[in-house]
Amino acid sequence: MTYERSLYPKLSWSHSRRRTFQECPRKYFYHYYESNASREPDASETSVLAYRLKNLTSLALEVGAALHEAASTAIDQARSGVPVPTVEELYAQARKRLNKAWADSKDRQSWWRSPKWRRMFHEFYYDTGIGEDRIASAKEQLMACLANFLDSVSYREALASPRVEIRNVEEFVTFDIDGTDIHAVPDLIYRRGDNVWVVVDWKSGNRQDDNAEQALVYALFVRQRYEVSASDVRVRVEQLATGDFDDYQFTDDDLDGCVETIRDSIAAMKTYLIDAGLNTPVARDGFPLRTDTSVCRFCNFYELCTDEIASMHAGPF
Repeated sequence: MTYERSLYPKLSWSHSRRRTFQECPRKYFYHYYESNASREPDASETSVLAYRLKNLTSLALEVGAALHEAASTAIDQARSGVPVPTVEELYAQARKRLNKAWADSKDRQSWWRSPKWRRMFHEFYYDTGIGEDRIASAKEQLMACLANFLDSVSYREALASPRVEIRNVEEFVTFDIDGTDIHAVPDLIYRRGDNVWVVVDWKSGNRQDDNAEQALVYALFVRQRYEVSASDVRVRVEQLATGDFDDYQFTDDDLDGCVETIRDSIAAMKTYLIDAGLNTPVARDGFPLRTDTSVCRFCNFYELCTDEIASMHAGPF
């Protein structure tokens, strides 16, 4: 068989990819296709810009990432025999990440050259700014989340459990459905003494409508990887801003239904491909903008869509 080089990586699926696809096909195109073309020697300016914009972050995202890093460090250290950290110690660690992101965002030229290795706030790039009130709110939110983390059921159970897997920020796990890689990003997986597997997702913001859908994917991963029944899996979404949590337990029928949902989602994504084997998409214009463009200014790729959005709302006067 003759080798055919593909411009794009193999098609994969994740909860976040499905959410992006449903939210805005054009955003999906820029994130998963146009930005990948930036690796080519003759990459267009649009592809290179799409790659940079893909790597934008935000204050909310960085607060969440700082929390996840602190949580992983705390569990790892505590299980290694290091004294349990205090809220103040965890906050000091989180501050370093946030202040580094702030400093990076002030240096646009350095970020422009290395967008993957440096961070740039969406608020800085698009000149909307981050006021003192938002900074104060972020500090308060982070302190509350860290305190609730140390008091959480999941933290206490993880320290006492015989088997624990801690995932780094942005590290995903993979399983397979019909030859397609399915990615999931659980924050913590542990097996309790009663042989029940628990998957934990730390949340720093408000409750999301799709938490249950994401929990299904986590449970499906555990069932497939560890070859256990759904009855032996729990998914806990820790709402650290408020200190409460949502526990999910599914049946095997629920997880089988999740497999079918993922298959349907993959099939829908493939309708935007001209070559499914090479994961080659249709042209950009084949990926329509979302109907409600009022929120587009918050999208990383807003710069690439401003003219088209303006033309959509142009009138006779």
